[in-house]
Amino acid sequence: MSETVAYPAVTSADRLTLTLCFALVVHAIVILGVSFAPPDRPAPRYDSLDVILVQSRSARRPDEADFLAQANLVGGGESERKLRPTTPLAAPFPERRPDIAAAPPPGAVSRLEQAVKAMTKERKFKREVAEKSAPKQQRKILVAEAKSNHKAVVAEPAKKQQAAVQAPSTTAAPPASAAVLISHSLAMASLNAELAQRLEARAKRPKRKFISATTTEYRYAAYMEAWRTKVERVGNLNYPEEARRNKLAGSLILDVALRADGSVSGIAVRRPSGFKVLDDAAIRIVNLAQPFAPFPDNISGEVDILHITRSWQFMHNHRLSSN
Repeated sequence: MSETVAYPAVTSADRLTLTLCFALVVHAIVILGVSFAPPDRPAPRYDSLDVILVQSRSARRPDEADFLAQANLVGGGESERKLRPTTPLAAPFPERRPDIAAAPPPGAVSRLEQAVKAMTKERKFKREVAEKSAPKQQRKILVAEAKSNHKAVVAEPAKKQQAAVQAPSTTAAPPASAAVLISHSLAMASLNAELAQRLEARAKRPKRKFISATTTEYRYAAYMEAWRTKVERVGNLNYPEEARRNKLAGSLILDVALRADGSVSGIAVRRPSGFKVLDDAAIRIVNLAQPFAPFPDNISGEVDILHITRSWQFMHNHRLSSN
């Protein structure tokens, strides 16, 4: 005969309890498994400005400044790179960390001198008294002792004075006299004036640009092509008669410096042709062809003097060509 096992009935309260326990376990896993941390604070950034001190200044403010300074300064020179303004004079100290010369304490030298004088007077007085009261033989001995003592007294303060000068001291040096201060002020004023003159001369130097037939930048190439066309036209119309008559031919390299308004600033023969007639003719042709066209805006804003270096050829068919 089999026995039937009776299972307890599952009520709604049991199901609710089981559901609550399961929910607590899930929430505990979520809460304990997920950690919260404050976001990482970015490192503080300190913005800094690089400001340089210039010795000279200009009334006009530059359109585009390369550096920050305490005053407006329009640069000059021939360099195309952005260089920091520097002083043309050397620093007064050749070393990066110059040594500090220690000065003796105030009044130390004068006190030593007074002590030497007082001791000298005292010993002189004692010697005179002893000489008057002692016999002749003792006077010689006293005189010899007095001389040796006097040398010792003088040598001892001298050694003390030298040791005081050589020993390092943190006491400030004695105040300089008015004459010394005025002399130093005049020297500094003269140095500043010389420095200002050098900086002004450097700033006034024109900006130069050198171009040749190998120049590929379009703005310079276009201007140089127009210049070459005019030079060849004027040269062929004014070909040198002596070269035509003597059937001279040759080539030379000529450097022509032009200002922004198209006028000629200078002419230099870099490589002569071997015939002075041809060299002089090339210079005369340039002078006849000027003034040339002014610089366009994209050149005049960057260049004050434009150097055009080209080869000039005087050919056998009495024609001039510039390459």
